[in-house]
Amino acid sequence: MPLFILMIRGKGNSMITGREKELQYLNEYYKKPGTQVLVVYGQKGIGKTTLLEQFMEDKDCLYYEAISCSTRQQRVFMGKHLEDMGYKMSAYPEFDELFAVIEASEEHKKILIIDEFQNMCKTDNEFFEALYNYINGENKKRDMFIILCSSSIGWVENSMVGKLGSLSRMLSGFYKIKELKYQDFRKHFPLFSKEDCIGAFSILGGVPGLWQFFNDDFTLRENIESFILQSNEKLFDYGQQYVAEELRETAVYNTLLGALAEGKNKLNELHLHTGFSRAKISVYLKNLMQLEIVEKVFSVDTEGRDNTKKGIYQIKHPYVHFYYRYLFPNQTKIMFWETADFYDQYIAPTFKKFVAECYKQVCVEFLEIENAMDRLPDKFVNLGQWVGKKGNIDFIFQNEDDEIMAGICNWEKEMLVYEDYSLYMECQEQAKIKAEYTILFSAGNFDNRLREEMKKNPQLALVSLEQM
Repeated sequence: MPLFILMIRGKGNSMITGREKELQYLNEYYKKPGTQVLVVYGQKGIGKTTLLEQFMEDKDCLYYEAISCSTRQQRVFMGKHLEDMGYKMSAYPEFDELFAVIEASEEHKKILIIDEFQNMCKTDNEFFEALYNYINGENKKRDMFIILCSSSIGWVENSMVGKLGSLSRMLSGFYKIKELKYQDFRKHFPLFSKEDCIGAFSILGGVPGLWQFFNDDFTLRENIESFILQSNEKLFDYGQQYVAEELRETAVYNTLLGALAEGKNKLNELHLHTGFSRAKISVYLKNLMQLEIVEKVFSVDTEGRDNTKKGIYQIKHPYVHFYYRYLFPNQTKIMFWETADFYDQYIAPTFKKFVAECYKQVCVEFLEIENAMDRLPDKFVNLGQWVGKKGNIDFIFQNEDDEIMAGICNWEKEMLVYEDYSLYMECQEQAKIKAEYTILFSAGNFDNRLREEMKKNPQLALVSLEQM
């Protein structure tokens, strides 16, 4: 059901955790002189509407959430809501009539928010033509702040401007709401152990709309068994629903995502596994990347590029990855097995490997915080990784003088040993780089030989999970 709110005032002073910068940005945009039309977008569940609710406090604001329907039906919905508020509307109003009741004030800036606005204009430009006439008509001399909000990332970034043509000139800017960080997640779930918190973050990611389904009064395993592996729970088929919402031919996408989740991450591997042509796979992967469901992994460009693994794809969206790794190929078993037995048989054996990629992200975030607080050997400005044919360098930081700080992140092994350090040094040779500083992260322990090496080498640091 569409939602229409007029004159939202005084809903409390609670701040959105981790969204202070975004809220400040909207408030500064609001203060700009003249009429501004800002496109705010981000993936579903990222917290856009919650952010807008916070922003609307104590402001003269009109909010409408569009739904997917014909343009004519959309106008009818808007008209009926305005009619419920006391405005006299015709049975089948045009957009010009709907906008006419929104009177810009001479005393303060009026805010108009259209949420999921792509539902207003994917089929035609009627909405934008009427909006252009509205802000350039009688209200031209009165300042307004118009926010067009969308969860359709691919459409906003790749199709919208072309579809609008010259009408896109009315847009003042674009603002993307990105995923929250691990530290925000940690604050939200303070009762989780560090191991469980990183494991939970590897599943839910920085999407606060998903956080509501977990409870840190329980262990991570209890959360998975209770809130994911139960067929009556929202998360049970959320991964497939998320993909189907934006894409057609879901059977093809399901097949590709299932293969990627199994570790088939090169184009030829996907071709051999699925039987789809390489050309077809490339097109479908491009669509998945536009929606930020899949990403292509790039290594830092070094002289050792011949030793780099190229053309690697992986699932980027954490929950989609978890769903296609564990739930998608095992639907029948989930329905008939006890959840504890299913967890032991199908999740527990490979879950550490699943979490390992997220652990790298957590380590890099830790370094970025240390870098911002000037607690690293130098100020580093560029970040990348190197994926080699024999091994990986999980992070490579460079300063303005091209000096390098690099290292690896161990989540899977109980102990990081000197041989792992030797392989890392060999990867440097393969990549043809020389790191001035090395940091080794480990969720487990470090062997004595590594500890002795750190004592002798001031450019080597060992960081345990307890230190983060």
